[in-house]
Amino acid sequence: MATAVQNGQATTAEMVTAEHLAEGRLYPPLSSIRDVSFKFAVKIIDYAYRNNMASWYPEPEDKETLVHSLIYSPDYDSFTMDGYHWPSQAMEIQDV
Repeated sequence: MATAVQNGQATTAEMVTAEHLAEGRLYPPLSSIRDVSFKFAVKIIDYAYRNNMASWYPEPEDKETLVHSLIYSPDYDSFTMDGYHWPSQAMEIQDV
C-alpha cells in the first residue's frame, strides 16, 4: 500500500508545473480537479491490475476509455418542458 501512496505522490508532483511553483502552489489548482482525478483513477486501475487487486475482468485494454465512461458528469439535460409561444394572431383582440 505504501507503493500506492508513493505513486499518488508522484502523480501529484507530475501535475505541478514550474508556473504553479512560481505562484507558490504545492498542488495543482482546484480548477484542474477533474483532470487530476482522471489521472489518479487511471493510475489506481493500473496499480490494481499489476498487483492482482482488481475485480473487473477481463482487464480492459484501454483503461482511459473505461475511466471516461465511469466519470460522473454534473451536466444534465433539461427536464422542463419547452415553452409554448402563442401565435401572434391568437393574442390580438378580436371584434365580436
